[in-house]
Amino acid sequence: MRLLLLRVSIRGLLPLFVIIGAFIVIGAVLISSGVLPEERAREFRSLTDVSIASDMKVIKEPMLGDNTFVYAVNDVAQRSIDIAQGDARVRQILDEAKAKEATVTIAGVQPTVMVDRQSGELLYSSAGQVVITSNWQTIGGTAYSEPQSFATVADKGLESHQQIWHVLVDVDNGQVRQVNQQANRVTSDTINPDIIRTVVNVFAPNAIVVDAGSAVRWINPSNLPHNVVGIFNQTTAQDAVDSTGLIIDNSTNSTSNNNNTNDAQTSPSSSSGVTAIDSGFIQQGQSWQYSFNEAGVFNYLCTIHAEEGMRGTLIIAAPTSS
Repeated sequence: MRLLLLRVSIRGLLPLFVIIGAFIVIGAVLISSGVLPEERAREFRSLTDVSIASDMKVIKEPMLGDNTFVYAVNDVAQRSIDIAQGDARVRQILDEAKAKEATVTIAGVQPTVMVDRQSGELLYSSAGQVVITSNWQTIGGTAYSEPQSFATVADKGLESHQQIWHVLVDVDNGQVRQVNQQANRVTSDTINPDIIRTVVNVFAPNAIVVDAGSAVRWINPSNLPHNVVGIFNQTTAQDAVDSTGLIIDNSTNSTSNNNNTNDAQTSPSSSSGVTAIDSGFIQQGQSWQYSFNEAGVFNYLCTIHAEEGMRGTLIIAAPTSS
C-alpha cells in the first residue's frame, strides 16, 4: 500500500519536474548565448560602448552693444535654452541684466547626449539645465559699462558683481520646472596698469583699452586654475568689435611662441589677421603675459568657468599719429 501511494505521488509530481527541467535548460541556453540583461550588463563597457556627443554650438556672439554670449553643449541642450528663454521668469532676469548693462552668458549645459556606438542611437534624459550668469562692474561706485583705458582707471577701486541662476528644464514637455538663484558674489580690487586679475570666476577688469605694443599680464590670486582662451582679431579696433569670436576652432593647428613669460603654455595660430590664443592653465599665484603689437580686439574666456560667464574683452587701439 505504501509503495502504491509513493508511485502515485511521483506520477503527480512528474509535470512539475518537467517544468523545472525546462526552466533549467532554457536558462542555460540564455546564459550561454549572453542575451540575459544581467549578462549584457556584465559585458557593458561605458568607455567603449557609449560615447558622449560633443558638439558645442555658439548661438550668439557678444558685441559691445549687446554683450550676450549664448552657447550650448549639443543640440538637445540648445532646446533647453529655447524653452528657458520662453519662460516669464527668465525673461525678467534678462531684462534686469540688460538694465544694468551687464555682460550676460546663457549656457545650455544639460542634458548630456550619449551615443550608442553599435546602433548609433542618441541617448539622453529629459532633464535639461541652463546656467544664466550676469556680471557687471563698478568703478568708484559708478557703473563701468564702456571700456576705458588703463591710464584712465588706474589705481581706482573696482567692484565686480555676479549673479548666477540655474534653470531646470523638462526638455520632453517643453517646460521650465525650477529657477534657482545662487547668492550674489561681490569682490573688490584696485586696478593696476596692464594687469587683469582672475578673481571669483571673473576677469577684473572684464573690458579694457590698451595701446598697440602693450604687454598685458593676467595674474591668478584665486585658489582655482584659470586660462585665457579666445580670438584676437587684428583689424582696426572699430571694425573688429562686432566681428570677433570667442571660440577657437579645434581643427586649427597651433604652434608655441615666445610670448609666454611663465610656466603656462601659450599656443597662438594666425590666419587672415585672426589669431587664436590659448594661455594654458594659470595656477594659483602664477601669471601669463601677452604682447599685442597690432590694433584689434581680443575677446576671450576661461574655458573652465565659461558657463559662469568668465570672459573679457581687450581693445587694442592703434597708435595715434603725431
